[in-house]
Amino acid sequence: IRVMSTATQTKTAFFQLETQLHSGIGASAVLIDILANEAVQSPLIIVDEGVKAHSSYFAQFFESIQSKYPGLHLIETQGQFEPTYDYLDEVLATARSYTVDFVIGIGGGSCLDITKAVAALLTNPGNPRDYRGFDKLSRPAVPCAAIPTTAGTGSEVTINASFVDTDTKFKMGVNGRYMNARYAILDAKWLESCPRSVEVSAGIDALVHAVEGYICNKANVVTQYYSKEGVRILMDNLNCIVEDPKNLEKKQSLLLGSYVAAIGMFNSGSGLAAVLSYPTGVHYLVPHGICGGIFLASAIDFNIQRGYTQGYAELFDAIEPRNNASTQEEKAKGFLKRIQDLSDLLEIPKTLNHWGIHSANVADLAKEMIPMQGGFDQNPVPFDAEKDSLEILKKHVD
Repeated sequence: IRVMSTATQTKTAFFQLETQLHSGIGASAVLIDILANEAVQSPLIIVDEGVKAHSSYFAQFFESIQSKYPGLHLIETQGQFEPTYDYLDEVLATARSYTVDFVIGIGGGSCLDITKAVAALLTNPGNPRDYRGFDKLSRPAVPCAAIPTTAGTGSEVTINASFVDTDTKFKMGVNGRYMNARYAILDAKWLESCPRSVEVSAGIDALVHAVEGYICNKANVVTQYYSKEGVRILMDNLNCIVEDPKNLEKKQSLLLGSYVAAIGMFNSGSGLAAVLSYPTGVHYLVPHGICGGIFLASAIDFNIQRGYTQGYAELFDAIEPRNNASTQEEKAKGFLKRIQDLSDLLEIPKTLNHWGIHSANVADLAKEMIPMQGGFDQNPVPFDAEKDSLEILKKHVD
């Protein structure tokens, strides 16, 4: 659809959403009907190894699918590190050795990215690296269903799948046309076996998507609707990871918040915290979600200090509609305080020291940010990839 932005009434805005959603506690049971409606003969499940090892819900789920499809194929994926193209090559080679007409992904963002890439590359031959960038795929993917076991990346709804090139140390995805999952299933029962550290990393990642998708330069009236709702849902429910970890209703809300945040983000863009986290994660193996969470408050503060307050003020009104702030700046600072308080509750690290980043080498990391200038240009105020990155990075090292 194309709409006019109510903010300016001068720019057109493109919005797309290709994924059919099934959401609710226990919603995974609907997959049997989906497979029947798709006339599936030979499905493949790609599952995170940790989920397979520790989730009793997966054991029940697998049994129910296998009872209908005795020839069901299964591939386990590692989930400790961000996936590389080399690793995708391995998984894809196995998948291509099977006859597959439907792919089911069950796991966190890395597993779901692999799932979507495999589904696409089963019908698009050749090396996955040939499809890096946007809209390089020429044929529709094998239909797939994405079932997240973390409330974070939103990969189940995006048109992106990110992989690290181990030769260049650069992270670039296969994106755009045919990269969406046909179905997404949000079911909080999958989160019962999710470790708290993973829940925190995923949850703060979703919040970064929502906040930065709302304020980035390519945001529009449609994307901001989703991003703002993502912020509201996540800020209302992320505390449950610490304070009410058995509450499946709240966990279901986290899945929905992550989902709508991702819709807003992939239709608009990202911002400073997300872009800073890419080279930091690639070169120092900082978990992507935690890395963005470390930088989020500093990114907000950077923008406020340079006069950008409107978007943050609007988000503060969304999460605290009865606030007493009288100016946009007060509201923006109120929003920053809420982000800082939540980060403290979730015990997001304040420094990068644990991953070997210190004052002695932080300038080297800042230089790795130079190729990311295009990403930083999504920020609503100017940001120099090396100089301003160094300013923020120095706040997070001893």
